[in-house]
Amino acid sequence: MTETIVQTRAGRVSGLEGAGFTRFLGIPYARAERFGEPEAVAPWSGAHPANRFGRQCPQQYGGKVRRDVLEGPDYGEDCLHLNVYRPDGGAAGPKPVMVWIHGGAFMAGGSNAYDASRLAQEGDIVVVTINYRVGVLGFVNFGDALGLPAIPSNLGLRDQIAALEWVRDNIAAFGGDPGRVKICGQSAGSMSVSLLMVSPRARGLFHGAVMQSGAVSLIHDRARSIRDAQRFAAVLGLDQSSLERLRTMDLAELIGAQAAVSGQLSNAIPAAPWYDGDVLPASFEETLSAPTAPVPLLAGAARDEIRLFDLMPGNILPSKWPDLEALLREQLGEAHAARVLAAYPRNRKGRIALGSDLTFIMPTRHFAERHSAAQPTWFYRFDYAHPIAGATHGLDLTVFWPFKGFKMALARGGPDAGRRAELGRRMRAHVAHFVRHGDPGDIWPRYDRASRKLRVYDLADRIEADPLAARYAAWEGRDVQPGLGK
Repeated sequence: MTETIVQTRAGRVSGLEGAGFTRFLGIPYARAERFGEPEAVAPWSGAHPANRFGRQCPQQYGGKVRRDVLEGPDYGEDCLHLNVYRPDGGAAGPKPVMVWIHGGAFMAGGSNAYDASRLAQEGDIVVVTINYRVGVLGFVNFGDALGLPAIPSNLGLRDQIAALEWVRDNIAAFGGDPGRVKICGQSAGSMSVSLLMVSPRARGLFHGAVMQSGAVSLIHDRARSIRDAQRFAAVLGLDQSSLERLRTMDLAELIGAQAAVSGQLSNAIPAAPWYDGDVLPASFEETLSAPTAPVPLLAGAARDEIRLFDLMPGNILPSKWPDLEALLREQLGEAHAARVLAAYPRNRKGRIALGSDLTFIMPTRHFAERHSAAQPTWFYRFDYAHPIAGATHGLDLTVFWPFKGFKMALARGGPDAGRRAELGRRMRAHVAHFVRHGDPGDIWPRYDRASRKLRVYDLADRIEADPLAARYAAWEGRDVQPGLGK
């Protein structure tokens, strides 16, 4: 592979040319001390070698603490890196840019798993994949819970905004157009996109958005964020004098507390963004009435989202009838809850439909419908089904991205070939067209309140008008917030 040098504001970076693309890996976009605001990186001399992935942010998803995902060659607190994939050839002039925000329940994940070389080449776009702080390092409200204003709110979201500022300031050097940036994400990444859409700090940093399974309802209000941070404080023995200890304690101790707090919760995660009145509006109610960014939106969700959470260990989202019913009655009231429950048969299929609607489908669709009143919007439903898990949460990733290996073939429901591969190509083509032009192309009608037309992705796609209309009408545009529980 041939070395390529690009000049950024902080210094030169050295990437590698591949077959039809050039990639720059592990570029530092910001630096941050533990529980500190992301800041500009210090300039460097010489050419920074951008030929291997940077370390991903420390993380722990589950009980036992593993050192290998905290500090080492592949993980560490110096993790605010991004990767740039630039296609060779294609249309002349600066290319539109897609910024990918990974998922992982705000507790795990990273940019390195997403090889964007194929997407960049097929779509003739520059693709940027980013890391951001997750779990206790990115989304625990120690500042309010302990009276420590030196710890800013929502550090993981601040990291995402810092990455978008880096793109604004540097992407032209890589052949990208800073005036045509679209943000995209799945699951926690999709929720992040929805939050950036209402964040005053992110305004003007992007020009379109793609949300894949998730919107503003699956995060915490301020009161819940304080309660959970107090749980951490109790486990660790923290008080208002503990700032220095928080910043210097063994990372394994912090992550161990995260595992302990996780064990105390039901249908919830121990760390998530919250409505803070700074990066985000002050409450969920304010968010619903806040103007979204004046940009086009492409959004959607999978038909059987909740099946993944039935199959995986842990208990982070409600999926059982008693939990679903209790949430509906508590937040919607008896009469409205009864109308919603009447729309779902009292059987396994109805439970999967209700769990999927409550957690991902309705919040994403409601967000899109509110946005469609003022801005161009397109919506989809992902119906391609795994033989065991159905059209579950995250299955779309296995079709869209070039994950390789036997385990990924099992997760996908088969090899990346034939009609399954064609589905992935269609999805990438629609996203790339949206990144280039602000619409997905392919005779895909806009979503609006009159017709509610959407695309159904499957081995053969179709356009439907207001599918499952009675079920949608029963929600009356309301969302339930699982993160409001005790």
